[in-house]
Amino acid sequence: MKIEYILLIILMAVVTYLTRVSFLVLFTSKNLPTIIYRALKYIPVAIFATLIFPGIFAPQGKLDLSLTNPYIGASFITVVSLLIGKNAILSIVLGITSLVVLRYLL
Repeated sequence: MKIEYILLIILMAVVTYLTRVSFLVLFTSKNLPTIIYRALKYIPVAIFATLIFPGIFAPQGKLDLSLTNPYIGASFITVVSLLIGKNAILSIVLGITSLVVLRYLL
């Protein structure tokens, strides 16, 4: 392995560590406003939506809201199954199965 790659990995690790530990060091002894705490609770949902929605609504890189988009139908079936049944494993299996069926039919 080239020395540049090793140095690059070490520098990326240092930058990652510093950005994460800086919040612990700077804000441990300070009380943040409650609005900040409420806003921080939405970060995981926002990241999840950022990762999932492009795959559903733009599977080929462009917006596809048509009825022939099998990802929209499969995600709808998965969400409804999860809301009704409250069983995550069953909903995932149902979502994958519905995606396969919808891709075959459409």
